[in-house]
Amino acid sequence: MEDYSAEFRKNLKYYREQKGWSQSELAIQADSSNGQIGNVESGKASPSIDLVFRIATALSVHPADLFLRDSSKAQNRELYSKYHQLLNDCENLPVYQQKTVCQLAQSLADAHPDYNGTKI
Repeated sequence: MEDYSAEFRKNLKYYREQKGWSQSELAIQADSSNGQIGNVESGKASPSIDLVFRIATALSVHPADLFLRDSSKAQNRELYSKYHQLLNDCENLPVYQQKTVCQLAQSLADAHPDYNGTKI
């Protein structure tokens, strides 16, 4: 079984540092305590699903992005973010149109020279 908590901790730290935030600042933005964020980031505690959502909202990322393998190593975060936004914007489309948009987005991602091959 994969260690999703380790990926979560790496990604949490990555996104927090991308914002230029300390653990204290993230705690404020996620309506949490500095100790709780520190314990989650160090692996001493596991976040509740509610805290995962609050952290994701504070960091302006999709909650799933916090669990992605190697998301902290993505070569082009902006491109990755744009593809995810495209997919999120299409959630209200009929299923057959969603599949078409997903296939198109994946094809565009695969063809882009700065994209690292992670499935979107």
